[in-house]
Amino acid sequence: MNPGSLMFLIHEGWLNMRRHGLMTLAALGTVTLSLTVFGACLWTGIRVNEIVQDQPQKLNEIDLFLHGSVSRKDAIKLQSDIQEIHQVASVHLVTKEAAWAQLQNQDPTLTRAVSGNPLMDKLQVNAKDGAEVHSLSSFFKDKKRFPQILQVNDSNTEISALLAFERLIRTLGTAAAIALFAATLFIVQNTIRLTVFTRRREIGIMKIVGATSGFIRLPLLVEGIFHGVVGGLLAGIVLAAAAEQVSRFIGSLHSPLIENVPSQLNALSITFILILTGMVVGIVGSELAMRRFLRQTL
Repeated sequence: MNPGSLMFLIHEGWLNMRRHGLMTLAALGTVTLSLTVFGACLWTGIRVNEIVQDQPQKLNEIDLFLHGSVSRKDAIKLQSDIQEIHQVASVHLVTKEAAWAQLQNQDPTLTRAVSGNPLMDKLQVNAKDGAEVHSLSSFFKDKKRFPQILQVNDSNTEISALLAFERLIRTLGTAAAIALFAATLFIVQNTIRLTVFTRRREIGIMKIVGATSGFIRLPLLVEGIFHGVVGGLLAGIVLAAAAEQVSRFIGSLHSPLIENVPSQLNALSITFILILTGMVVGIVGSELAMRRFLRQTL
């Protein structure tokens, strides 16, 4: 096929979509919506998995918040005493001044709304073994032994909830991805079938005068690819905008579980994946429609 014929067939595919503007917009909107949900499930699943994989190094951490009445000298002595415990790998004193300065950098709007420094000194304990975290936390909660400690926080509860959420996202995401892929394929297939049906007489005449199957198929294939590629591009733009808002919200939580966890997947990558998925869906959907329907009409 020479370049002139190829451009003519591509132009014909474009004209077909313009002739059926409402149907094209409806199919494009539905494909975009399906790929947006598909991309959201994929992106969320990958991001949650990255956060979960980053957690083992944080599983050993225990935060001991001290009473405001505890002097700095007593805090340092307590730090030294805790360091002598066999199960403890290290103890770091985070003063309330240092914590307040960090919070001012992270959220200056919040700190300006608060008068004074309401924070307290904190001892950040790292256990030698993650299996010892629970027993150490219970040990530090003994008020008779450690009257200086106001509150004990460890990440066991958060990690358990995060792992359960990751399993849920993986299961639901896989099911949703399969369902949405099938639904998008069905939408593209039916759109192409409607196009074939409305042009059945024209296609019949083309066949009579000697047009090859490839000559008839290409404009329809162009239409299917258009729905998939443009739908994937629009879905990527929607997800990029939504991801920015979600990132701002999550960042405002200042959760230690998700801080400094790099992501291997950005908006450009997910858009490329959605465009590629849309292209595959468009090609497969078009081929299925043409194979099953052209034989019935010709």
